Amino acid sequence: MVLTLYSVSDGPPSLAVRMGLKLFNLNYNLVEVDFASGEHLKQDYAKKNPQKEIPTLDDDGFLLSESVAILQYLADRYGVQHHNVYPTDPKKRAVINQRLAFNIASYYKNIAEYVMAPIFFDYERSPVGLKKVKAVLDVFNNILQNEGKLYAAGVIYITLAFYLFTG
Repeated sequence: MVLTLYSVSDGPPSLAVRMGLKLFNLNYNLVEVDFASGEHLKQDYAKKNPQKEIPTLDDDGFLLSESVAILQYLADRYGVQHHNVYPTDPKKRAVINQRLAFNIASYYKNIAEYVMAPIFFDYERSPVGLKKVKAVLDVFNNILQNEGKLYAAGVIYITLAFYLFTG
């Protein structure tokens, strides 16, 4: 088994996958992708990931992108002894999957668009963008308060959702 992670040093999705690899005690080769130079936009990288996004995992020729999918795959394939991280019980897993979907579709998307995108792309932050960030933070806060738990999936142990929300 040869795992290779194409990653950036400080991007939350990349950091989440690195935390997952560490949790599952997996050895892997780390290939730093130079985001600033647009290395991920070049044809060579597009062969690994047609979306040209970071991170990408190569598991002995099996290529997978999107941090959520990578973490789910790692948990299913290598995380058997860590069953609490991504449980097989359909209801528990459904809650975790919902939080993972919320992270990608709303939480990370809105925060990244408001906080990070203006740094890398030439446009200004807008009042609407700030409202979206506040709204998504309110939703996340309500999730935690309504369930009276410390973690995103509302359980007493850390799940895959934790890694994406903290990555």
